[in-house]
Amino acid sequence: MRTSTIVWIVIILLVLIGGGYYYETHIMASTGAPADTQQPGPSGAAGINGSANQGNLGQSDTGAVQQPGADAAESTVIGGNVALGVDKSDALGAYLIAYNGMTVYTFAKDKTGTTTCYGQCEANWPPYVVGPEDNVQNVKLGVTGDKVGTITRANGSLQVTYNGLPLYFFAGDKASGDTKGENVAKAWFVVKP
Repeated sequence: MRTSTIVWIVIILLVLIGGGYYYETHIMASTGAPADTQQPGPSGAAGINGSANQGNLGQSDTGAVQQPGADAAESTVIGGNVALGVDKSDALGAYLIAYNGMTVYTFAKDKTGTTTCYGQCEANWPPYVVGPEDNVQNVKLGVTGDKVGTITRANGSLQVTYNGLPLYFFAGDKASGDTKGENVAKAWFVVKP
């Protein structure tokens, strides 16, 4: 094969690859994203970190609320993502969502700085736990509470708090924008920013 033929083949391949990349990132983005691109959930809340549902940052939805893992054990550390954001609905107004776009709740039996939700309660209301390296102070504009912090649970894990109260997910919420845990047993409530 002649050198000039090889050069032309390489040029054509580069143009095809570059054109495909341009089409994928620019044209498809403006006309409809490919199937594997994350889309906002029903309420648009998932835009907090680009997660369409509890399958945070492109992980598959396993049916269980996905949490940040200590030391990136599950590859879902909050890292540079926002720990808390704000969503809203006509019925509830503005309320807080976690890094994964899911609604967070408080439990009426909890006191400032302590949790009482263990065992079956914890299975139904997974605590919002983080690793020690996660920056829970990185919150979205509109989160106006006095303090975002953590408490240590009985098993040593760190649970996110808002204004001192521990935060939880509801196992019945399956997608961003779900607020099925609101007022359950007149003890669980979405968190107002």
